Amino acid sequence: MQQLRLDFGDNRLAAQLTMSREPDLPLNDFLARFPARPAEPIPPSWMAVPIGSLHITPVSLASAQAETPPAARHLRQVLDQVHTEENAQESVAHTNGITPQSIAPAVVNEHWVTTLTDSEAVGRAYAQEIAKIGRYLSNDLSVLVLCDKVLVEHLYRHAVKHSNKRPLLEVDAITQAAEPAANGLGSQSDTVTAAARVAAIGRLLTTIKVDQVLVLRHLDMLAGTTTAGSLTTEARMLTEVLYRSHDWMPTLLAFSDPSLVLPRVITDRFAIHVELAGLSHNTINDLVTQAEHDRFERFDSDALFKNVSGLNAIQFRNAMRYLHASSQPGSPTPQLLQLIREFKRGNSEEIEIPETTFDEIGGYATVKQELFEAIELITGRRPPFYADGRPYTLRSADREIGAESTAARTRRRKLAPHGFIFYGPPGTGKTLFAKAIANAMNATIQMVSGPEIMDMWVGKSESNLRHIFAVARRNAPAVIFFDEFDSIAMRRSDSPDGGNRTSNAVVAQLLTELDGFHTDQDILVIGTTNRLDIIDEALLRPSRFQPIQIDLPDSAARRQIAAIHARAFELDLPEKQLLDVIVEQTEGFNGDELRAIFQQVAREVRRQQTITTATFLNQIDLIRHRREEHQHSHER
Repeated sequence: MQQLRLDFGDNRLAAQLTMSREPDLPLNDFLARFPARPAEPIPPSWMAVPIGSLHITPVSLASAQAETPPAARHLRQVLDQVHTEENAQESVAHTNGITPQSIAPAVVNEHWVTTLTDSEAVGRAYAQEIAKIGRYLSNDLSVLVLCDKVLVEHLYRHAVKHSNKRPLLEVDAITQAAEPAANGLGSQSDTVTAAARVAAIGRLLTTIKVDQVLVLRHLDMLAGTTTAGSLTTEARMLTEVLYRSHDWMPTLLAFSDPSLVLPRVITDRFAIHVELAGLSHNTINDLVTQAEHDRFERFDSDALFKNVSGLNAIQFRNAMRYLHASSQPGSPTPQLLQLIREFKRGNSEEIEIPETTFDEIGGYATVKQELFEAIELITGRRPPFYADGRPYTLRSADREIGAESTAARTRRRKLAPHGFIFYGPPGTGKTLFAKAIANAMNATIQMVSGPEIMDMWVGKSESNLRHIFAVARRNAPAVIFFDEFDSIAMRRSDSPDGGNRTSNAVVAQLLTELDGFHTDQDILVIGTTNRLDIIDEALLRPSRFQPIQIDLPDSAARRQIAAIHARAFELDLPEKQLLDVIVEQTEGFNGDELRAIFQQVAREVRRQQTITTATFLNQIDLIRHRREEHQHSHER
């Protein structure tokens, strides 16, 4: 098949659609309809050849005047005309070929599309990555793509379309293997074992042509490991098949879910590894339809991105469909963003949207000031409170600040911390601070107990950690809160015993996750510990975790905390000076103990008991006595 490289300019999408829809169209008529600049001279004899008989590859050449007349129609008109037919065409796709798909270039919308298929959304969202994969395949480089399963069918079609190769799917040989076994009984999934699938892949690799690429859409399903970390029988078979000697190395395109671990011996077979996670800031506008745009009273792509950056293209489209179905045109933007957060929470049982705010935390002005600065660096806006708890009022200078430029956003994000380690005695409000941070960021939060991550099986602890960060990326903006952080972040050791090896591997995985944050995603990691001295030094570098001490509250903080709990439990203090008495009598108390005083007094009120200053003092004495008993029991 003759190869022809053409630069269609702005008509690239329309030309691709025509190539797939009208393969019998002569090249001469095709070029008359779509102006193009050839990379090499076109032989005159080719002008009468149907375009389906040519291997036409769209390329981008240096700017030059097209050699054919200008296009008669605008690209958007062509796209709108074929959307309906493209939807129908996708539903009857052949499993052993490539259904013609469109990849819309990521451009600034002059107006919004009327409809958008999932395939188009994937093409728009990952256009650059798809083009790179296509180039790698064209140069005989095998590619392993780590992405969510829901993207695979669309990605492989787009990627192969951008290469100079034809797809060869594992289903081709698997179907042939299933037919004799099925005999009309059961489905292919029932009759074809994993071993048979691997054998079928081996047969394909013995017949594959140089201009073909073997597409393995579910590599992770065949090449997994056992719970003990060893290779499964199928993984060992697949390793032998993939490395089998050939006169040339066949080109592979494989996909794996990021939450599943592939053996190193399998991943080393692929020259290129590409990971697709979340969305980039400059693609959001290209994934919103006109009707969805009109749901917003004032469409704010920056605010929308902060709430969807961790979703993949199809998850984002589902979120926008949910928004469209659950709102009316002209709805306030904060209301619509709340709908999106509810949509994300409904798809994950592991996250919550906290309601705790900083005005519910008394004292700690220095700590709050440090956290407020971090929140502003991460999100671009400061919490609506001063460090002393007073509501923050916008200054006129703040009101005049317009939309943040990309360069300014990049500079700001470089200054933002990846995480905090809160250390200090128990009961001082470390969990409350984490929830208030998430609330100020309009973020989801995962509450994780550090010891629950650790597992006896090899690789399982690291897998647990990867899953936690994957959930955070999908639900960004997000806060991950690790209680007892020292259980997963302990200083690494050279000791050869199994426990230390597991602990070392978890710390290494944690470092990998922290250093792999996407610059556009608002994710903050918070750990709590009473033993900062045993945390691995690599985690305490300024570019990773910033330690913040949250100590016992001083007298000013105790006064604010007492006033907050008096309001929260709706208690009328019997004397004006009672707060002074409480502050004086609670030296050394933590926030939890202060709350317990007011909680118990509120129970007395519910029993219709008379409340006096003595009631509060009795509760203080009781809590002090319990604490002393607890300390004595530990000393024994």
